[in-house]
Amino acid sequence: MRLYQDLLQSVSGAADRVAKRVAVGLHWTAVESRFVGMAHTYKTHEKVEIEGSGELAGQSALELAARLKSAEPLEASLGLSALNSLIEPSGRAENALEIILEKAPGKTVTVIGRFPFNQQVSAAAKQAYLLEMEPREGELPASAAEEVIPESDVCVITATAVINHTIPRLLEFSREAFVVVLGPSTPMNDVLFDYGVDVIAGVRVIDREALVNSVVQGVKAFKRLAGIEALVRRRS
Repeated sequence: MRLYQDLLQSVSGAADRVAKRVAVGLHWTAVESRFVGMAHTYKTHEKVEIEGSGELAGQSALELAARLKSAEPLEASLGLSALNSLIEPSGRAENALEIILEKAPGKTVTVIGRFPFNQQVSAAAKQAYLLEMEPREGELPASAAEEVIPESDVCVITATAVINHTIPRLLEFSREAFVVVLGPSTPMNDVLFDYGVDVIAGVRVIDREALVNSVVQGVKAFKRLAGIEALVRRRS
């Protein structure tokens, strides 16, 4: 879990920051501290209550961020949101799909996660593998990662993999590929570059109230989330 230790260490100077507001929504979780950070609300079939629920606001944002290491996905979702709230979201307002489609022609591309653009990527690539935890027609199970990622030229990884702790393994498989970590959960932090990621594509919250309203009112689709803009940073 060295990646997680490095991510947490990168924000360790923010020990005095508290979580001013915590919103755990049906599909997204948001934490406001230094900035507003968000992450996918990763649910399981178990009925889980977050530790300290109802009293999360006012707690140390850094201590909440440490929950990213939890084996309980809902706790890890909260942890990633808190971590992201301590990271200044810098980068270019750019669409990561354009980068992926630019790289795809003539290449083998693996996409981990069910994104709206998966069929576009499949059409552009020479060969495309679409991996998902609960695969549908045309998708492969997540267990195929070990087989298909090493033969891929481009690997697109959902930032949800940070929450379920599969990202270290996925990055190990994709050492020879051009790697994009994508989604609102993405930590916009250079630590990911140290682990072989070429592009981090997350979000910047530009209207805190609008984003929190989307979260607590059950918005699911990325395009319907208010108060954010897509952000991209490339490894230099």
